[in-house]
Amino acid sequence: MADTKQSSYAKVGTWMVAAALTTGICTAAELTSTPITVRAGNTVFNATLNNNATARDFIAALPITLTMTRWGDREYYGKPGLKLSDQSPKRNDFDNGDIAWWPSGGSFAIFFNNKVNPDISDLIVIGKISSDLKLFDTLGEVVEMRIELAH
Repeated sequence: MADTKQSSYAKVGTWMVAAALTTGICTAAELTSTPITVRAGNTVFNATLNNNATARDFIAALPITLTMTRWGDREYYGKPGLKLSDQSPKRNDFDNGDIAWWPSGGSFAIFFNNKVNPDISDLIVIGKISSDLKLFDTLGEVVEMRIELAH
């Protein structure tokens, strides 16, 4: 009986997802990502976090305020003191706008300029900034960033 009940729930869940997508209630990306805001002073960035183990661990810690330091004109990074999963896929580079976790250094990073040394090892991308990345040029060397679920 439990297998039949679980199978019925799975079918209903699949139907609900299909209905949401076909009626325009939401997009496929919205089903697999979590909208957040990143605030640095009066500057607000819109972003989404992915649906992977590392991102889910980070979401569980929100809201959080981090001291973020500009590094190499390519990123802001901070050390949140969190233990996040390192079981998500790792990369050895980044794209502009990537929000990432670097397990080797226990660092959270937001990348905005991959023209300056795009190489990095074992980076876990957990999300993406959707706002204009040029806004990062207006921020100082060290900033407090408040990261929270979008309202």
